[in-house]
Amino acid sequence: MESWLQRRLNNISLRDLNFYTIVFILFFTVIFSSLLIYDEYRQFAMAAGDTLVGIRGDPHALKGRLIKIIVEIATLALILFGFIIGISKILNSMIARDMERFMTFFESAHEKTELIQSDELYFNEFKRMSGYANEMAQTIQEQKESLQTLNAGLEERVRFKTQALQIKNNALEEEREFSQGLLESHKQFIRYAIHETHTPLSVIMANIELFTMNEGRNRYLAKIEAAVKNIFSIYDDLSYLVKKDQIEYPKKAIDLGEYVEKRLEFFDEVAHFSNLTFNYIALEFPSWIQFNETKLQRVIDNNITNAIKYTKNGEEIRVGVVSDTQGCRFWIESRSQKIHDPQKIFEAYYRERKKTDGFGLGLSLVKSICDEDGVEITIRSDSELTRFEYYFKKGGVENISS
Repeated sequence: MESWLQRRLNNISLRDLNFYTIVFILFFTVIFSSLLIYDEYRQFAMAAGDTLVGIRGDPHALKGRLIKIIVEIATLALILFGFIIGISKILNSMIARDMERFMTFFESAHEKTELIQSDELYFNEFKRMSGYANEMAQTIQEQKESLQTLNAGLEERVRFKTQALQIKNNALEEEREFSQGLLESHKQFIRYAIHETHTPLSVIMANIELFTMNEGRNRYLAKIEAAVKNIFSIYDDLSYLVKKDQIEYPKKAIDLGEYVEKRLEFFDEVAHFSNLTFNYIALEFPSWIQFNETKLQRVIDNNITNAIKYTKNGEEIRVGVVSDTQGCRFWIESRSQKIHDPQKIFEAYYRERKKTDGFGLGLSLVKSICDEDGVEITIRSDSELTRFEYYFKKGGVENISS
């Protein structure tokens, strides 16, 4: 019962309060009237008893007097009830009007701020509340205007920054297109230069061989031949770099030992010109691998030319090929300065000794080919000896993937 009453009081409205007030007044009016009527009836009963014993007058007159008094009490009770109900109605209407003004104020506060005029209210308590409500509404309106101003400023700054970024993006796009055009022109120039270089190099080599066949070896022509072969090696590197993304490089069966021996013969004059010699440790039986010949030439030639370039004067360059059931290993070693950072030498344009000729592209090209075709690279280098090893799987990449 208590919890039900508490819930009703917590959720009571003005209409409910007005209804309960009327019921309460009616209840007490009925009680008051009943008590008056009961008191008059008791006096009537006493008077009627006295009349029966001969003390008072006519009992009919007493009865009429009782009815008159009862009617007067009922009429007075009704008048009092109506009067109280009227006053209650007026008070409730005044309270409801003030409350309705507050409700309208709060409902419209999120759209516009319309302050409550204190002279519109009846009760002082509501007038004090209107002052607090107006102050709160003015504070909220000021904060809202401040936020709107801040938001407008932020939008303007964002718009300005967006325009600036758009201008920068347009400039960067123009620079990118210009750079791409330059790069494409550069690539096209290299293609033409490589293409036009091949013919004179071939003519020079052919005439050197013809002269050697007719007149025998000549010390000066030997130096020219060595230089031309170095140029051929650079030409082959550049040609591969230019074409590697445009053409396919199919694999075929290659005897690795025989191929290395042929490349050593090609660079023999270059090594002799640098006061170096090759010591090739050949296999007694073929060492077949599945590899592209152009890629293999870049791996072998770059290692041979690097060995010629960095081996100490008058030393021997030892080269060999070993084979097992899984693959073939090509190795090359010589006495040279120690490689301090074996991993960085495969980076493009990196050279440990800046005074040495070259662009630092050879080993980077070798590394990219080995990564593409699953060739394992091993480097050993100390103050006495530097050794490079390349292990070719017999099945190439297919063998590795299987």
